[in-house]
Amino acid sequence: MNDIDRLVKAIDGAPCAPEQGPGARELRAAIMATPVPRRGLSRLPGGGAGGERRARRPVLASAVVAVAATVAIGVGLPSGGPATEYANAAVSIKKAGDHFSFTITDLAADRRRFEEAFRAVGLNVTVKIVPARPDMVGKLFGPVIPEGFKWRGTIGVHGVTPCASAFCGKVWMPSDFPGRVVFGVGRPAEPGEAYVDDRVYDPSGEESLDGYDVQGRTVEAVRAELRRRGLKVGYRLLWSHSEGGTFDQPVPADRVKDDWVVNGSRDHSSDTVDLYVMPGPGAGPAPDPLEVAAPRWYDDLTAG
Repeated sequence: MNDIDRLVKAIDGAPCAPEQGPGARELRAAIMATPVPRRGLSRLPGGGAGGERRARRPVLASAVVAVAATVAIGVGLPSGGPATEYANAAVSIKKAGDHFSFTITDLAADRRRFEEAFRAVGLNVTVKIVPARPDMVGKLFGPVIPEGFKWRGTIGVHGVTPCASAFCGKVWMPSDFPGRVVFGVGRPAEPGEAYVDDRVYDPSGEESLDGYDVQGRTVEAVRAELRRRGLKVGYRLLWSHSEGGTFDQPVPADRVKDDWVVNGSRDHSSDTVDLYVMPGPGAGPAPDPLEVAAPRWYDDLTAG
C-alpha cells in the first residue's frame, strides 16, 4: 500500500470533517506532489471503433483528487481556531463581519451535516429537521436559545433573495457566543402530520380557510364548514393575561361549547385546522400559561 492509499483509507469523509483538516491537507499535498502518468491510447480487445480506449489510471487519480477536495472543504481554518468559511453537501457558511451568510443546498441531508458546518465556524448549533407547512419547507425555524440569550449584541436570521439554491439567508449572532443555539429546517410533512409552527398567534385574528372568514362566528358554524370541506377540527382556548397579552391552551372538543365565538384559525396539518376560541360562560378561570403550554419543537434535542 503506497502513501496515498494509506491516507485515503485513514480518512472518514462523513460527519466529523472539521476535525479531519490536517489529514485532508496531508492527503491533498501528497496527491499534488504525485505525478500522474501520461499515457496514450491503449488498444484493448473489444474496444470501440478501432478497438481503442483511454487508459483508466488518470481517471482514478482525478477521483482521488475529488475525495481530497471533499474532505478538505473547510476554508480559512487557523490552527486550533474556527473556520471563517465552510461547506459540505448540505450547507455552506461564510463569516462576514457581524453575521454569517449561509446557503442550504440539500434539505434532505442528515441533520449532523448541518451541525458540522455551523460548528466548523465556531457556533454551538443543534439542528432539527422538522415537519413544516408548505410555505416553510426548506426554510429555517429559530434561532432559539433554550437557556435564554444573555450575551452582547443580538441574534436573528432572515432569508435572502434571489437564491439559486434551496434556501439562502443570514444569521446575526456574536461570533464568540458560547451558548447553545437551536435551528429547525423545514421538511415536507407527511399526510396528517402536525406542522411545526413557531409563530406567535395574532390575537386580532388569523384566517386559514380560503373564501371563508371564521372570526366572529360560533364554534358550531365553523365546525360545520370544516366538516363540509372534509377537514378535522382542533381547539385552542385563547386566554388573556392579567398583565396584558394572550396565550392559547390546546383542549379537547368537550371543553368547547357550540355557542362560543371563534377568534381565528390556523392550519394544524394537511387535514386539520385549529380554531382559536374565546372562552365563554362556564370556561372557568384562566390557567397558568406554563402549565398548559404545548411541547415546543426544540424541547427534545435527542432526535430529528
